Amino acid sequence: MKKAGVVITLALGIVLLSLDYSHEVSGSYAYYVQNWGEIGVPNLVSAILAGWRVYDSLGEASLLFTAVVGFYLLLGGKKK
Repeated sequence: MKKAGVVITLALGIVLLSLDYSHEVSGSYAYYVQNWGEIGVPNLVSAILAGWRVYDSLGEASLLFTAVVGFYLLLGGKKK
């Protein structure tokens, strides 16, 4: 079992070392500023929260809801 862990760790290390970590200088700030108008919100921070981050928040809320419902069903639902 230890050999499999060593092989997986080495394989992961090789993959991570072979990746290209170069990035563009502009970054996400330039993207937000350039595409600010498509949201229609006058404030940049509100535009980011309302336009792009809403999908992330919706995913987190649905994941939390699913976890709560699953835990409720795991405990046996409503007791009579």
